[in-house]
Amino acid sequence: MIKRMLVVVDDSAAALRAAQLAIDLAAAVGADLMLVAVVEDHVLDAKLRAAAIPEAAVRRARGAVAMLSRVAERAAGLGLRTETEVLSGRGTEQVLAVAARYAAELIVVAREPRGPVNPLHLLEFTDIPVLLVPPGAAQVYGRSLGIGPTW
Repeated sequence: MIKRMLVVVDDSAAALRAAQLAIDLAAAVGADLMLVAVVEDHVLDAKLRAAAIPEAAVRRARGAVAMLSRVAERAAGLGLRTETEVLSGRGTEQVLAVAARYAAELIVVAREPRGPVNPLHLLEFTDIPVLLVPPGAAQVYGRSLGIGPTW
């Protein structure tokens, strides 16, 4: 039985649906959740600084914290234990490092996230099972089983 799940969160609709599916799954099996968001892209930061938008990285980090808090509150509403972490650096590498440290037994990620984590690289570079959630899956899942609110 899965007891520890890592969920990759960004502000895309696909990632939020994947997070909801992960919350519902965790509630069904009694798993704890590690919610992570990656704020990276040093190339983008350099371009934004050059364009006189130096606070962009801080804004992205604040947005990531707010998004993780929103998902954690939703999980807490079902009595789930959660941890959150904002990661920086290379997305896939950082997620895999946290998954190993957290001893995750499942990684949940949207198949088409907007963030810097490449789901195909997760599949390639880990032995941990990865649940790739296609767009719209949580909507169908929630409707068909009659559980789980949609975002």
